[in-house]
Amino acid sequence: MARTRTRRGTIALTAALVAAVPAGTFGLVLVSTYVGFGAASLLGLAVGIAWITGVVRLLGAVGCWLAACGAVLWLMALGTVASARDAMILNATGVTTDARITAAYDQPTGKHPSSEYELVDESGSPLGRVFGGFHSHVVGDRVTVRYDPRGVAATHTPDGIDFAGDLAIALSLNAVLMAAVAGLGVAVVRNGRPRRVPFRRAGGVGGTPRDAARPQR
Repeated sequence: MARTRTRRGTIALTAALVAAVPAGTFGLVLVSTYVGFGAASLLGLAVGIAWITGVVRLLGAVGCWLAACGAVLWLMALGTVASARDAMILNATGVTTDARITAAYDQPTGKHPSSEYELVDESGSPLGRVFGGFHSHVVGDRVTVRYDPRGVAATHTPDGIDFAGDLAIALSLNAVLMAAVAGLGVAVVRNGRPRRVPFRRAGGVGGTPRDAARPQR
């Protein structure tokens, strides 16, 4: 009876962790859109802590490392969902304008050096920043951008808006994380929590150097 209860608890915990992945990524973006970034940040922190705690409870000590990897993947998914949201807003209600570059911030390190450009409109009102090629523009240049008059979506150049691509990446990351959690949950139901394999020492499995130096009889 106790074993049945444990199995049911593991299944329920796994289902909750799997459901939390899309609910967290898409839900937090909705909260950020309609409530505010501050509320979304606090809610995201609470959801993230609860999710990591759940993974550790499901898998035991091994779950600490897996939860950390899962959290990184979850943040990547959250970013792509937000990018897809921006693309949807800009496609629907965005305004195209010629903006003037007032400052450039170079990022020469990494595999693909780039620059970030600060923009203002004709009246001098700030429009945010956009990324571009390394040293592809200088202060004073004009670039065509699409911005959100409500200030919810980030400003982008027209060729940088790709709703279908962003959504596909977001769904793929969510699917990978959900499948990984579900698979681990099934493994725990069948085999129990994974155990850490002790390192083989000089005296054999679990032995000590003193045991290795002791003469064998």
